[in-house]
Amino acid sequence: MFKTFSRNWMPVLFVCLAALLLHVDGAAAAKRVALLIGNEKYEATSPLNNPANDVQLMKSSFEDAGFDDVTTVHDVDRASMVRALRDFEDKAAGAEVAIIYYSGHGMEMNGQNYLLPVDVSLKTDKDVEDEAIPLDRVQRSLEGATRLKLVILDACRNNPFEQSMTRSISTRAVSRGLARVEPESADLLVAFASKAGTVALDGEGKNSPFAEALSKYLTEPGVDVRIALGKVRDEVVAATNRGQEPFVYGSLGGAQIFLNIREININVTSGGDTQQVSPTGQSEAAADWQNIRDLADKDLIEVFLAKHGSDPVYKMLAEKKLKLLAEAEQTSAATPDEIAWDALKQSTDAAALTRFLERYPDSKHKAEAETQIAALEPKKGLNISLTGKDTQASRDCYLLAGEPQSMPGFLGVNFLKIDSSRAMTACAQAVNENPDDMMLVNMLGRAHDAGRNYVEARRNYQKAADGGNMYALTNLAWFSVYGTDGPVDVEKGRQMFEQAANAGNSYAQASLGWLYREGYGGVRQDFAEALKWYQVSADQGYANAMATIGWFYREGNGVAKDFNHSLAWYRKAAEAGDANAMSSLGWAYQNGLGTTQDYLEAKKWYENAANVGDSYSMALLGWFYDVGNGVPQDYGQARNWYEMAANAGSAYAMGNLSRLYDFGLGTKADAKEAARWAAASVEGGDPAKLQEMKASPNNFTPAFRKEIQALLKDRGFYSGPLDGEFGAATQNAMERLAKKS
Repeated sequence: MFKTFSRNWMPVLFVCLAALLLHVDGAAAAKRVALLIGNEKYEATSPLNNPANDVQLMKSSFEDAGFDDVTTVHDVDRASMVRALRDFEDKAAGAEVAIIYYSGHGMEMNGQNYLLPVDVSLKTDKDVEDEAIPLDRVQRSLEGATRLKLVILDACRNNPFEQSMTRSISTRAVSRGLARVEPESADLLVAFASKAGTVALDGEGKNSPFAEALSKYLTEPGVDVRIALGKVRDEVVAATNRGQEPFVYGSLGGAQIFLNIREININVTSGGDTQQVSPTGQSEAAADWQNIRDLADKDLIEVFLAKHGSDPVYKMLAEKKLKLLAEAEQTSAATPDEIAWDALKQSTDAAALTRFLERYPDSKHKAEAETQIAALEPKKGLNISLTGKDTQASRDCYLLAGEPQSMPGFLGVNFLKIDSSRAMTACAQAVNENPDDMMLVNMLGRAHDAGRNYVEARRNYQKAADGGNMYALTNLAWFSVYGTDGPVDVEKGRQMFEQAANAGNSYAQASLGWLYREGYGGVRQDFAEALKWYQVSADQGYANAMATIGWFYREGNGVAKDFNHSLAWYRKAAEAGDANAMSSLGWAYQNGLGTTQDYLEAKKWYENAANVGDSYSMALLGWFYDVGNGVPQDYGQARNWYEMAANAGSAYAMGNLSRLYDFGLGTKADAKEAARWAAASVEGGDPAKLQEMKASPNNFTPAFRKEIQALLKDRGFYSGPLDGEFGAATQNAMERLAKKS
């Protein structure tokens, strides 16, 4: 019953369901507009080579992406440039997305940025404000857009007037490139071709390196704009041999934003009955369900059913949720946000709380949800100032995708709990703000990894590992161990674990310990070597390693069995926030291992683990109420806990729900519902329920037995009579049901 250390693989929706619903149903109504300005033929200085070509390239990109209106202007004087901005200001009003792309000369003076029309002469610094266009004026043209305001400046070329201008005031500084900006407007990003104080390159081809990268990535289908801009940066850095590094300033909210609306439904297409399965056998449906199960939202559940209706277990869970919502509507005046909040008000899941805020932005519980999210920072031990990158995006990235124990006392996020869509947007923005922070790059890799975008996950892991981040190297090692995106190469993974472990990384040390403990993939099983690495990791405060040492002492592998030592290690790990240790402590108190049997203490630790989303502990709490251990027997409470555990994926809980519905315990007897839960338990991988139905059919009511046969017949596994007799044909059908799952 102890859950061992392993690499956890659970995908999460690459495009969040809320975004899918919005774009699938509302794509036709979306209004996306762009203004492209190319200034090439300057009158008072030598012309530029590429702006006209760059504008044409971006025009094609935006039109191919389905933009409603793309306006281009070339070689404009100041009056014409102001007029173009004013006309675009009207188009941007009420638009969902508004973008201004500028290719030409720009300059910075006294910390202010200006774009240069073709008629500037700039004989003195006094002329700048009269002849040039301040960046603030450009930003003002976007103010009416509702979701994204984006300024793209391919304007960081060297200022040709810097040396010739007469300085009227000695303190008026004119510098290379453009100055850093801090946009005050909400939902505004300003993307520079090169970071503040540096210059961009025209390139040797017909387009600038920045424009080429923008055309390649900015409107890539299904890619959030922040992630796209990060890919642009990496491409330009590589293409210019680090001679130019694009930079993004500003911030957006948590929802993903895609610039390509022609192919936005690419991620809702289901491949027939084929489900993408992770290296540990967890389905995409399971992860997608985690993303919506805490929301009382019929629309999202119907989108989920459209995508995953071929998965019988999660189809059943979704249909059950729809039924409960329908019942709630009939018996209560509670609104959907009230129903959702009732399940979340004690939550410690930042991603779930963020989902609530995004789905119900006008809820009266908004302030409470925001307060809980803020309170999670100290609870998770998050002291972002330790990184020197104290920004909201960095905080969100750590809260949504942080490596466990990567900072002193920081709980981090279990891989299975990563909400990939939200983590990707937060971490992409954080990386855009701090591109040299390799931990942020690694966490962006984790977000992609959780979303099964293994190409991007590997790219970010590799970049972070090359920058010296040992967490990223360890994550890459797991790719080799499991063959995530290529052939299995356990030895290569072991060597990478060892490199990171020797560099002092506690995650790598525990991972190496796991390889030796399991004897995985041809690695020799060596409990002594495994325990050595777990001990080194535990000495650094890695909670999972502490819990695993507790397992070593409990099972007597590599050490003498010692329940007292086991209990001490589990307690230490539990106090450090490890959910497995909490549930193992509950098991120890429940069974009197290293302590006197104490059901109340066991219940306390199971509740602690359940509060951080541990389905195993939820199921055990259901069992406590089911049999009356340490609590008064209460089938209603048992059903509630079993349903919570089943929603979190516990096949054991599904099997117990089957019995409650079969005999009408804590609910109205319903043989059909009992049969569905039993089938879900078998399909979810619980061998005990399968064995019970085969070996002890009299444990079930006659009505249940007939309903199981009917279900097996509907699934195409059984063709015999519905007589409630579990003969050879029925048992073979049950085996086929189990094997198909």
